[in-house]
Amino acid sequence: MRNGLFQQDEDVLPPCPKAATAPDGGHSGSSSDLPKMFSPADTEQNPGGALPPNVSKATDDLKVCVGFVDVVGFSELMHTDEEGTFYRWTDLRDDVVLPLMRQHGGTLVKLTGDGILTTFDDPVAAVRWGRELQKKARQRRQGLSLRISLNFCRVLRDGNDMLGDGVNIAARLQEFVSAGGIIWTQSVQDRLSGQNQLETRSLGRLPLRKLGETVAAYELVTDARYALEGAVDGSILPSIAVMPFANPGGDQTDEYLAAGISEGIISQLSRNSDLTVISRSSTLAFGRQAIEPRSVGRALNARYLITGTLWRSGSQIRLSTQLLDTETGRNLTGLQRDFNQSDMFAVQDEIVETALVHLLPGVLSEERRRTLRKQPASFTAYDSYLKALDLIGDLERDEFDRARHHLEDAIAADPGFSSPLAWLARWHSLNVGQGWSEDPKADAHKASSLARKAIELDVKNALALATYGHVQSYLFGDFETAIYYLDRAREANPSSSIAWLLSSVTLSSIGRSKEAIHAAERALRLSPFDQRLFVFYVFLGTVHYDAGNFETAIKWLLRGLAENHRYTSGLRTLAVSQIAAGKPSDAKETVARLLELEPEFSVSNYRKTHRHYNDAKLVDQFCARLRQAGAPE
Repeated sequence: MRNGLFQQDEDVLPPCPKAATAPDGGHSGSSSDLPKMFSPADTEQNPGGALPPNVSKATDDLKVCVGFVDVVGFSELMHTDEEGTFYRWTDLRDDVVLPLMRQHGGTLVKLTGDGILTTFDDPVAAVRWGRELQKKARQRRQGLSLRISLNFCRVLRDGNDMLGDGVNIAARLQEFVSAGGIIWTQSVQDRLSGQNQLETRSLGRLPLRKLGETVAAYELVTDARYALEGAVDGSILPSIAVMPFANPGGDQTDEYLAAGISEGIISQLSRNSDLTVISRSSTLAFGRQAIEPRSVGRALNARYLITGTLWRSGSQIRLSTQLLDTETGRNLTGLQRDFNQSDMFAVQDEIVETALVHLLPGVLSEERRRTLRKQPASFTAYDSYLKALDLIGDLERDEFDRARHHLEDAIAADPGFSSPLAWLARWHSLNVGQGWSEDPKADAHKASSLARKAIELDVKNALALATYGHVQSYLFGDFETAIYYLDRAREANPSSSIAWLLSSVTLSSIGRSKEAIHAAERALRLSPFDQRLFVFYVFLGTVHYDAGNFETAIKWLLRGLAENHRYTSGLRTLAVSQIAAGKPSDAKETVARLLELEPEFSVSNYRKTHRHYNDAKLVDQFCARLRQAGAPE
């Protein structure tokens, strides 16, 4: 791909400036039901501002950024799976939350069950911490969503505790934080001037319960829900999201089985052109959470949800599923089956049939069955395939290599299962794109051959069709063939985010920029919570570069690279965009980082192994800009 996957290390943001003092705009009031992190008596007994014993009056040197973290829906999670939830949270807290807090200069005030109260001297550092924490929590996929609220304010210290109106405001703000979100007050926002890498949106003035006032609040954009706000999606199709199936037993083997059932249902539903199906990688953000249909439906823009639970007793499995209406929260229909694991795929068909009967009553049963995807015959193949998907996309070299072995194991276990072949084709394409291939020409032919074989096994496999088309344009420069297969991919699965995404850069390569931007935006709308959003951001940046929208391209490319700094093709496109935008010093820094990741990179070798455009002049221009940015010939 010409597009890049880049994960930000800390140096992508400029060093945090020392915060200046400013009014915090706090309000006093009752806090009888505030979080347990501070005592209600501290505010209720002193409404007029009188200080309790052992508390010193707040001064400027006690002005800090107060941060609250808690787990969304923790009580319900504990009720469903007390021990599993406890260990998932304590692992996340001790392995991620607290180490990142210390890394960004934060100080722990106290722990309270599922909550954490912390302070930072610098609000910018607090925001950086919150962003990195939400990214890491999302990538761990432990089924725990965090919410974070921040307020820069004066505080009162009472021994190891911390009190004050500003603390109360920070606590109350948590009521407005979405799952995986971060919000803060105006006092924090005022100190983010010049922090261009932090994308925020105003929430207006929020009423703080029991404080009797409103405060201006802002939200950090941590996913793609608002990335295309204002863009029009012409789709009028009903949308459905298949949520990760719960596995209360906690057995790791059943985790893969539950994930496989969910993915199989998504694949089958996606075949129907009368539905818009939310991608599995987006619904993973809600794994192991108590599902509230209305809020999840709003977040995913889904009209219907399929939820399920899987229980095992030996080789016997009980599967319960529900079809939910997200507008009313009503359970429309359900299915419960006890079956042997060897009958799993027949049950998947029945679940899909139940959903389609309710949503599309005019479609005959036999016609629906023909839309269902071919199923692998082996659990071993499925297991290896799912393990590979966990490893392939983050571009950690060792894990990336392990993903290849898992895919090869899946193919050996079930040669008739087309999806591992399609993903292995993607693996070889990425291997070339990353500059890791020892023989790019051989890898290119391998990618083409594997994708072609996947299509032969399943002519409706949208991933295989899209991958084959992408490889033809990206590695062989056969744009006519590429467009043919990419069109087929979108026809086979109109809800496939990867089919739309891969189509975007090929359309861009042949000068169809308007269509390319539409395709990239459509891909992002179909997968706003994707576990690897950096791919989508970088592709969108690339098509804007080709369209001549250089500043917009830089915005999207930086956003993608902030998610994953290892995607070298993103760095290449960022460098040429910066040259085109008249920012040579930035471009030279970008190329320096590219060469750290790909020391053997040269423009001449790159031109031999990659195909950019069907217009040779545009290829010359791209390579010339790489040279201007300092890339070696």
